[in-house]
Amino acid sequence: MKKIISLILAFSLVFSLSIPAFAVEENTFEDCDNVPVIVVRGMDFAGMYVDYGTENEQSILTIDAGTIIKGILKAVASGIINFSLDSAVKEIALLAKDIFKYFSMDENGDSLYNVTMPAYPDSADKYDDLREGTAFEYGIVRTCIEEFGEGHTYYINYDWRLDPFVVADDINAAVEAAITNTGHSKVNIICCSMGGQMTLAYLTKYGYEKINRCLFLSSTFSGAQVASDLLNGRVNIKAENLYNFLMNTAKDNKALSVLIDVLYKVKVFNLLTKLTDFILGNYKDAVYRDAIIPVFGHMLPLWGLVQEEDYESAIEYVFGGREKVNPDFIEKIDKLQKMMKDKTALLNEMIDNGVEIAIVAHYGIPVIPVYENSDFNGDGILETYQMSGYATVAPYGKTLGDDYVAANPDLVSPDNTVDLSTALYPEYTYIIRGADHVGGSYGTDYSDFIVWLLTYDGEFYAGASEEYPQFMISDSSQSLSKFN
Repeated sequence: MKKIISLILAFSLVFSLSIPAFAVEENTFEDCDNVPVIVVRGMDFAGMYVDYGTENEQSILTIDAGTIIKGILKAVASGIINFSLDSAVKEIALLAKDIFKYFSMDENGDSLYNVTMPAYPDSADKYDDLREGTAFEYGIVRTCIEEFGEGHTYYINYDWRLDPFVVADDINAAVEAAITNTGHSKVNIICCSMGGQMTLAYLTKYGYEKINRCLFLSSTFSGAQVASDLLNGRVNIKAENLYNFLMNTAKDNKALSVLIDVLYKVKVFNLLTKLTDFILGNYKDAVYRDAIIPVFGHMLPLWGLVQEEDYESAIEYVFGGREKVNPDFIEKIDKLQKMMKDKTALLNEMIDNGVEIAIVAHYGIPVIPVYENSDFNGDGILETYQMSGYATVAPYGKTLGDDYVAANPDLVSPDNTVDLSTALYPEYTYIIRGADHVGGSYGTDYSDFIVWLLTYDGEFYAGASEEYPQFMISDSSQSLSKFN
């Protein structure tokens, strides 16, 4: 065996030394100025499969109207037969657990089921679905393929439930492939949503020496309030938050908007939230125990999103204290928390060593109204506070107030809603009002903005271009305009 290994090593050495002799002839990108791009996507519930590629393949998300209706009818029947609301709630919890069962992880944070996602190990132009993408990350990938040419765009599709330090290996593989295949020495990274945390794991594990520019787009590089609240049991549905969310959902349907507005004004939402308050007050702990914790309690990335000040209380709420948790799992989530805590020092070091960063955050869209702080301003999914790296942000639908005094008035949005002076990197942060989570749909102003962020060769700071000022507005078609 040793002889075989020695022969393989000798052959590899000779082969590697011979490569420079053929480099001029075979490297078709020798004079290329287009830095290759790595797009790290965010969460994707729909694109995950159990037993992928086999005859037993099925979507990880076992949800459909029939299943939900059947489960609700069963819960109602159980409540009537047993004359017990407890019985009905238990059936609802079992329904939720069944819908999300394939998401479940074991006590080490590993998947309980054979869950995988489609992989894209080659450059994105080799795949029809990526070449034809339209919205969100797919639209960004298509734009990059067309803008930067063959072999210059790579797409990281990953199981977002896994340890970010494991996903970091996939990002590293793409970085190495891009460098090897194009002859460039560095790459640009666009990390979208949950991809922010995954990219931090890559930078922490592998370093930043091969990174030219890093764009944090609607990203979790500073965590997410929704994770902090949900893992601390802070579930709460408030009438105003529910109203705001539904009104935004129905914004293109005038009749429905009027109906929602009328129901809110006649206090129907208040009655509804009294019911939810009663249910949460009496059954929240049971639902967590029976459904939420078994499915989501051991998802490592969620623990990386928990805010530092909420971390220990979340461990206590979910597990009943550190002493009751698998030590290996505790070690992993402690490592993620340390990574998030150390991110500022890491990013500072990157900037000092010539890596350029841009942070793009959105506001003006209400988040899902099921947790305590869902009055936070956001982009429908994440909160602007964390997306921006801790800017001061007024609650949704409100302003910072007439008496608010900013440290630097130039860093306050024209509508007096966002103050970037408290953000980690105000000089590199863009704020866009009205943009949905992860903008960049193909053929839009927003996609042009992303290309500009990747290609601009002047002094790189927010507002460097009059076309793309630090504060912008997006309409529903992702057309960008200056915020006056």
